Amino acid sequence: MKMVKYYVLGAILSLVLTVFVPSVLLKLLFGWTAFSLIAVSSAYLLNYPSLFRKREDGSIPFYIRWIFVPFLLGSWLYNEYARRNDKVPPLQKIEPHLFLGCRMSNKHVALLNENKIDAILDVTAEFDGLDWTAYQEDYRYLNIPVLDHTSPTSEQLVLAINWLNQQISEDKNVVVHCALGRGRSVLVVAAYLLAKDPNLSVDDALKQINKIRQTARLNKRQLASLQQVRDGGLLSLEKTLTLIVNPVAGGGKWSQYKEDVLSRLNEKFKVTVKETTPEVDGKMLAKEARDEGTDIIVACGGDGTLTEVASALINTNVTMGIIPFGTANALSQVLHGYISKVMPISTACDIIIDGATLKIDTATCNDKVMLLVAAVGFEEKMISAADREEKNVGGQFAYLKGLWNAISNNESMTFDVAFEDDEAERFQTPSFVIANAAPMTTALAQGAEQPDITDGKLDITWLLPQTSSDKQFQSLAELVFSPVESKKQSDSIRHKQASSLTLTFDKPTAYAVDGEIYEDQSLVIKTLPHSLTVLVNREQKD
Repeated sequence: MKMVKYYVLGAILSLVLTVFVPSVLLKLLFGWTAFSLIAVSSAYLLNYPSLFRKREDGSIPFYIRWIFVPFLLGSWLYNEYARRNDKVPPLQKIEPHLFLGCRMSNKHVALLNENKIDAILDVTAEFDGLDWTAYQEDYRYLNIPVLDHTSPTSEQLVLAINWLNQQISEDKNVVVHCALGRGRSVLVVAAYLLAKDPNLSVDDALKQINKIRQTARLNKRQLASLQQVRDGGLLSLEKTLTLIVNPVAGGGKWSQYKEDVLSRLNEKFKVTVKETTPEVDGKMLAKEARDEGTDIIVACGGDGTLTEVASALINTNVTMGIIPFGTANALSQVLHGYISKVMPISTACDIIIDGATLKIDTATCNDKVMLLVAAVGFEEKMISAADREEKNVGGQFAYLKGLWNAISNNESMTFDVAFEDDEAERFQTPSFVIANAAPMTTALAQGAEQPDITDGKLDITWLLPQTSSDKQFQSLAELVFSPVESKKQSDSIRHKQASSLTLTFDKPTAYAVDGEIYEDQSLVIKTLPHSLTVLVNREQKD
């Protein structure tokens, strides 16, 4: 990319000057410039516009802005020069309710008000959005961070055009802007026109824009990107989203967060809410939403609700999202990252809006869908001991109490295990856990590296019998704190990977699957690789 070459050359020149100029002050200045340009080059080379850490309100943190001051100063000078010599006004109407313009700031507030602008779509990554004088005007605002001369991802485009459509359908006047209103913003407006009229070609859409804004143009990469998204059929308006809600999960968290969740999502999607009842579970509601043609189905509840919803979406084209309202929320930690433990609801909404997807493995245990773990022994006893009231009051402490009691009793089980198509082996163990996915908080599943939800394999961890509960507590500590190589040499921990296995017991035995308790005399567990499309934290995806 041509821009990267300039930034890299500028960084090299600045580094050379840093070495050779005699003045300490100049050394600091050129060193600062070099660091800034290296950072910008990295953002381009890694396609990482989030490097600027632009917040939802359009502001860039002070400490980040200081890093990029030399780059931002150069960009500002160029943009100011370009604007003063621009052939077109800062803001132009492309069609009713839809405007295209340059970067908006406080000096444009009068112009915005004159055109009765209600909403602003900002597709810059490197600049602050509206400053405090413009915030007072109470515009609706959305930032889609895109680096200059590059293209938004398909997920970003879908979010952008649906947000535009939502504003326009409410008779709001909305402006789309980048730095100069020539490239990034033009691509988004063209995508919206193409989504609204599938009979338009890319060339037709750009000509429609260019008749009004003569400086509008796309570079070769942007043009190819828009054509690819259009040809792939990804430009659809009014993306529909259904929330499948367990209203009693987490002691009734839905009633507490309902208003916040809907205020975040209603602006971006056409949202429908379906609540489970004792008679109608998440699987039934997800099937109903799937058959209605919903684009995204979001499970709002604990891991049990998530499993119910997922069971209706496996091997379909419907994307599944998660808003964790349960006690453990283990799958949320895997897909959303550990930040979801601190801010589970806001993080989940951010991820749904961002739209990054990943195809993950699922599994079946006796034909029941399994997203996380199946287990006998300590894990099952822990879950069985924690009743609904204890979980509502004590949260995960209810599970910790159950685990403590199970290890204190230190009871072992004897059963047969056949991995893949091998002969069955006789096992004696107090804990046997089969994991498709498990966060670090699911300690009994950590026999090696944290299970990979995309590798097509099950991670099986079991503990060897110990003469005392104290030694079993040591085994648990080893699972949690020891490095992988130490676990491989352990006298108490065993680990194996397989795509399928069968457990056979001497009598009907209780077992746990994703937090629910069942009873059978044998368990048949199989992986279903890459069978479910889910919304994930973009960093988890990478």
